Amino acid sequence: MDKKYQKLFLIIFFLICCNSTNADNNLVVEQKGSEDILIEIMESYRNFSSDPDKAVEIIWNNAHKDNKEVTGPIERFKSMLISAPYNAIVDLTEYSYEVIQEDGEMVHYEIKILNNKNEYFVVTWVFTYDECEISEGLCWQTIGVSPPMYFESGI
Repeated sequence: MDKKYQKLFLIIFFLICCNSTNADNNLVVEQKGSEDILIEIMESYRNFSSDPDKAVEIIWNNAHKDNKEVTGPIERFKSMLISAPYNAIVDLTEYSYEVIQEDGEMVHYEIKILNNKNEYFVVTWVFTYDECEISEGLCWQTIGVSPPMYFESGI
């Protein structure tokens, strides 16, 4: 009778193990939309000075591989962010954005930025939907950013 309980225990044990493994494989990773990523990036710019390395990492990790080839490696990318003209949006105070062009594979945002010196800038941010470098599948990634252009006022 003990052997029957051992067999039953082993069968239940294997069923639980196999079932939990299949459950892990069937987990769906939620894909972020381009707007979510844009907000994450803008918040990184807003809080840039509190943790520059973290901010650069967030911005870099959301960049498309073609963008990284032009702006990288990451040390060069960081230098670019803290140099003119891109440093105008570091530690931004406020921002607003709107979609100015969109199709299934690209989204262009116009971002109006008030920086910490009370200057207004506009930036065009372009995302592409392509193979992710960090995770499997497709995701939205920065493919291009225009240099900040000064404008009079209004967010």
